[in-house]
Amino acid sequence: MIGVLVAVAIVIALGIAFAVGSGAFGGKVDKRPDGKGETLVGRSMYRAKDEACRSNLGQVRQSLQIATDPTEDTHPASLQELHLGDDFMRCPIGKEPYEYDPATGTVKCVHPGHEKY
Repeated sequence: MIGVLVAVAIVIALGIAFAVGSGAFGGKVDKRPDGKGETLVGRSMYRAKDEACRSNLGQVRQSLQIATDPTEDTHPASLQELHLGDDFMRCPIGKEPYEYDPATGTVKCVHPGHEKY
């Protein structure tokens, strides 16, 4: 019985330490460049959407590699030629369409904070 109470106390202490460290009680929190995700749950949700954006860009880039003509090194004229679907063609957070340069075959996200994706 005492062991269970000690374990519960440790879990509660870790939860409080995590909440204080993450800014849930007014501590310093790094703001997102796009200003979204003010709460702990919101920040977690937008971090997941950041990862979805990275994943989308990775899939688009792989599709571009497949669609690039290896002998002439020509890239598709537009992202629509990849036939991936609309969900893969825009950022999940701001819904901005991805920028594609057909001359170089590069694609990037223009959402604030996603410049390095």
